[in-house]
Amino acid sequence: MANQEFVYEQRQVTLRKGALEEYVQQIRELSWPQLDNEGAKVLCLLHGMIGYPMDEVIQITRFSDIGAWQSSQGKDPSPANPLVEKEEVRLLRSVASRPKPQVPAEDRREVYGYHRFFIRAEDLPEFVRCSETGVWPRIETQDACILGLWTTLAATDPLEVALLTGYHSVTHWEETRGARPMPQGFDPDLWERSVRLRARRADLCIKDWVCLMRAIEVAPSG
Repeated sequence: MANQEFVYEQRQVTLRKGALEEYVQQIRELSWPQLDNEGAKVLCLLHGMIGYPMDEVIQITRFSDIGAWQSSQGKDPSPANPLVEKEEVRLLRSVASRPKPQVPAEDRREVYGYHRFFIRAEDLPEFVRCSETGVWPRIETQDACILGLWTTLAATDPLEVALLTGYHSVTHWEETRGARPMPQGFDPDLWERSVRLRARRADLCIKDWVCLMRAIEVAPSG
């Protein structure tokens, strides 16, 4: 079941070349304590690895509701950050059982697949079902971990669905691809259901796109 009362902010930042380390220190010391005081919770901070440059950063933050997010924005615009070339923000809502209310340490991974799907709005329930009952059980048996599944707060058609899945490494990500042969000793029923529902999910997609990102922080406050 989705935690639909929460609102998630996705903040995507393009940094000036070489500014990543300084930017991370800055937001840890200045932005995150303020978010914590407002009751918001940073879910993850990731930077580009494959498909995005290293200086491309995505932060996802959970707010209790839209009012809490609006209150966090302040009345006056913030001064320009010299480390930042471009910054974009959009609001998301959870559409599945992930993110978990608390993300335990054993769920955190080094590498995240950021997968964007575009589907017809009417197909969202079936898309979620194929993910939760087919694809996810198989890849989590292979020790991947789903961080979250969201769609945009704004209603659109086609509709974008965003998925973040954690892996131990790029090699681990490659090992979980559905086109590979079934691993030795794997539950054949689980594998067959995954193949079938993964194919159905692919049929629902108008287009999709994936990149790999390296974790800087995942659920730093749980």
